[in-house]
Amino acid sequence: MSPAKVEQHDSALESTTSSIPKKQGPILQQQQSILFRLPAELRNQIFEDLLCPTAPSTKDLFHRGDHTPKPRFLGLAQTFYPPKPPALCPAILLSCRKAHAEAVDLLYTPNVFHAHPSLLSSLPHLSSSAKPVLYPSMIAKIRRWQLTIRLDTDPRFSAEQATAAFSGAEYLEIRVWQSMFDGADCSVLKLFLGVRGVKVAKVGGSAEPGLARWLEARMMSDEEDVCRCGIVVGDLECEKCREREGTDEDWFGGRNAWQFGNR
Repeated sequence: MSPAKVEQHDSALESTTSSIPKKQGPILQQQQSILFRLPAELRNQIFEDLLCPTAPSTKDLFHRGDHTPKPRFLGLAQTFYPPKPPALCPAILLSCRKAHAEAVDLLYTPNVFHAHPSLLSSLPHLSSSAKPVLYPSMIAKIRRWQLTIRLDTDPRFSAEQATAAFSGAEYLEIRVWQSMFDGADCSVLKLFLGVRGVKVAKVGGSAEPGLARWLEARMMSDEEDVCRCGIVVGDLECEKCREREGTDEDWFGGRNAWQFGNR
């Protein structure tokens, strides 16, 4: 994608996500338009190709994030090339109010949006953090989230805010990282223990595999408190799991994030 096309794409996306057509009178049926003379099924296919061409299906969400891209060897360095942003054409929503009314959900509901690292579901973005979604009515349509947070810095949100932001989401991917190896434990992930009813949850990055799988199952559960072995309890784990593995301290209390001056 050339720089000119990228700039045009970002400009159109910013206009679409930051402004909503004013409601003035009834929406015209646009019968003079070739687009709106097409059957609804064909129009929907056109809108999908323009607004969510790379959006994963519900089945694909279960495998999203399982594989990291392989590095390409360049001389003495190995470089990861991030995937290109999807080639969306959100400007179609600004063409007329009828197009906006028919297709706006296809921009916000199927695509995976990036949550704000501290404001969570406020100011999410799709292609660039400099062009966030501003209006609550549009944010309410987002059902698929990806959040990147650090383990070795203080989180600027509470457990209650995380629960309110992501409970009941269709998809939630949490990617955690830290600036140095073994510089902090996973205490930040305790803030997501109250998240419930997520259809597909993924936890990756610098999280312990056992903790990641347990937290995923917990967030996809509708129960109030579920132990890693599946027993409903009021604590993080039952006595059997604590005696058998003893990993609760390693996950949430074995490493002080203030050590080694990494903050």
